[in-house]
Amino acid sequence: MSNNEVSSLILNQFLPFRLVNLAKRVSDAYSWVYSREFGLTIPEWRILARLGEQPGLSSKVIGEITLMDKSKVSRGVKQLEAKGLLAKNKDSQDNRVYYLALTDAGMALYRQIVPTALEWEAQLLHSLDVPEYRDLFRVMEKLEQRLDQLEQGGPGSEY
Repeated sequence: MSNNEVSSLILNQFLPFRLVNLAKRVSDAYSWVYSREFGLTIPEWRILARLGEQPGLSSKVIGEITLMDKSKVSRGVKQLEAKGLLAKNKDSQDNRVYYLALTDAGMALYRQIVPTALEWEAQLLHSLDVPEYRDLFRVMEKLEQRLDQLEQGGPGSEY
C-alpha cells in the first residue's frame, strides 16, 4: 500500500469501539436499576461496591481501580458521606489522605444491592452457555494482560 492510500476502518468491527459501546450500554442499563431502586449515581455505586468489597481504600486508589477521574470520585465520596453511607478516616502520617469505609447504613445498603446486582448480571449472561461464559472471561483476561504489556512497553508493544 502506498503512503497516499488509507486503510478502511469499519467502526462496528473495530474492537475498541465495540468494547466501549458494550461497556457503556451495560453500565447504563444496570445504572437504571440502582438509581431507580436505591437512589445512587454511577460513581456512588462504584465507590459503594468497591468499599463493600474492600474497605479502607483512599479516593486515589478507588479512582485507579474504577477508572474514574478524580473529580467524579471526589463528588461521589461527598454524596455518599452526605447520605450517611460513607465515613472518612484521616491517615495518621499524611493529613492529605483519607481512608474510606462504609458506615453501618452503607454496608446495609451494599448488602441489599448485591443480590440485585448479581440477579441482573445473571439475566444479562443468560444467553451464554457455560463454555461461552468461561471463554468470555478468559479472553478479557488475555486482553488485560496484553494491555499491561503494551502500557509497559513490553515485547511487541510498538504499534
